[in-house]
Amino acid sequence: MVAIPWQLSPSDLQWDGVISRIAAPLNEPTPTVATAIRNAYIDVTDFRAADDILIEGTIPVEAGFSLISTARTILRASATTSRGVRSQIGGNYSKPAERIVEQARFGHTKKGSYILPMLVPLDANSIRGKDSDGHQLFSYDHEPEERRATRTMAQALTAVQQLVVDPGKEPSITTLDDLVTAGVSREMVAALHDVVSTEAVSTFSATFQWAAALESNSTLPKSVSIAAGASDLLQLTAKKMRPSPKKQTESFTGPIVQLRDEESLTFGEVKIQTVRKGRSCEIAVFLADDNLRKSHEWFSTKETLVVEGEVTSVPGKGLRITSPARVQPLRETMLFGAT
Repeated sequence: MVAIPWQLSPSDLQWDGVISRIAAPLNEPTPTVATAIRNAYIDVTDFRAADDILIEGTIPVEAGFSLISTARTILRASATTSRGVRSQIGGNYSKPAERIVEQARFGHTKKGSYILPMLVPLDANSIRGKDSDGHQLFSYDHEPEERRATRTMAQALTAVQQLVVDPGKEPSITTLDDLVTAGVSREMVAALHDVVSTEAVSTFSATFQWAAALESNSTLPKSVSIAAGASDLLQLTAKKMRPSPKKQTESFTGPIVQLRDEESLTFGEVKIQTVRKGRSCEIAVFLADDNLRKSHEWFSTKETLVVEGEVTSVPGKGLRITSPARVQPLRETMLFGAT
């Protein structure tokens, strides 16, 4: 029998001993477990400016300023595009996005070429479950707006790497559309160009550590890396990212929060949590045939979906898309959009 100290903080004498007992059966280093517990409700992104020769423990002032500025701009832009895709923000950052940036913190630098952690706390009170209404219904926890911002940031950076940097060629109109759908903005690409074009920075990279208290999508990015050689291509991409004419249909991204598939019906529906006209909402998307079969796998892996279609509002039933023009996991647009 071992007594459990329910009220415990890192400043208490018992902290190290308790963490060691937790780490032992997990076969994890004690510092790793301690960090995971302290950051249970915090998404952490490690931004890194690397040059094996010129950067070691310290960083030139210009490069350091560029890294900090880029990290802030990337979060700020992503928090805004997470509430509605935009190819160019133009200074019109959303107020809820600005609140997320205000709550974010930079941690102490870590060992490496030059690693700067950015911590984004999640609102623990917004993480909740949903009840069944008597149908065959599955649901996951509500995604806090802070997680939506950090998820969009990670997926947008991944899209830039996979659709622009890795192919090494000027992006097509289709590729630009896929970038915007993933949450990329002109401001983000311009910030990336600024940091990789700074003298002494050979590579910019980011590593994502997701808050343990909120179950994460197994397909969420783990890291991205962009070399200085992509500087000119990033500059060209930023210049091409201008506002496009509005479409009659609308595009949304978001995780599946409900799945309904009843044997007596030939169709089903998924609900995604997203943002429309600046407000958090859920949109029901009708599915049939192959997409309905695939939706079970998408739900089990907590995929972020891309959905396009005409939205209608049904009194008492909310928003829905009955004939979607597009339904697919966001990561598939990154894999195939550049071809």
